[in-house]
Amino acid sequence: APTEKSFDKESERLLRIDVDGGVIVKPGSAVAYRGDLKFERLSTLKARGLRQKFRREMSPLVRVSGNGRMYCANKGWHLRLLQLTGGSVCIVSESLLAFEESLDHEIFLVGHGLGIVASGLFAVKLSGSGKLAFAIHGDPMTMTVRPDSPVTTDPHATLAWSSELEPELKTDLGWKELFEHGGGEPFQMVFKGKG
Repeated sequence: APTEKSFDKESERLLRIDVDGGVIVKPGSAVAYRGDLKFERLSTLKARGLRQKFRREMSPLVRVSGNGRMYCANKGWHLRLLQLTGGSVCIVSESLLAFEESLDHEIFLVGHGLGIVASGLFAVKLSGSGKLAFAIHGDPMTMTVRPDSPVTTDPHATLAWSSELEPELKTDLGWKELFEHGGGEPFQMVFKGKG
């Protein structure tokens, strides 16, 4: 058994977690494990209210408990690790791979009802102190949002943002533009403020 708890890269595309207690992972992300581990989907029964039950059903998470080592990956995408030390960050749920149980989490729907139309863009707000891992296809780019300089992004290319920002989903493409561009994603995420 490992002597030190590990939540680290095994390779550029594979996360290694030494579980001693519990950790939260995305369903289907565990590719291998050894030891005495139990996998349990976070129950919608314990959710507070219908809204939280819906979010847990649409964007499920799994608690892995026990003692052992597991490996996680997502579609062969590149792995990125982030250490939170008292702050918070929002990650698109499709990209989130795993996070330590010491982090508080809240699943939410970006753009409220409009998000369902835009392929159901769910995100997870993680707060507190602990490590998290997310998987990405390609190299990430960081953009600074300032009050005098908002940033607009494609929802499918957006991975994460600082929790001080609250993105809005909007569409401003006319039918003519939509058809001329092959029917691509008409929704955009708009970030205003500072973050």
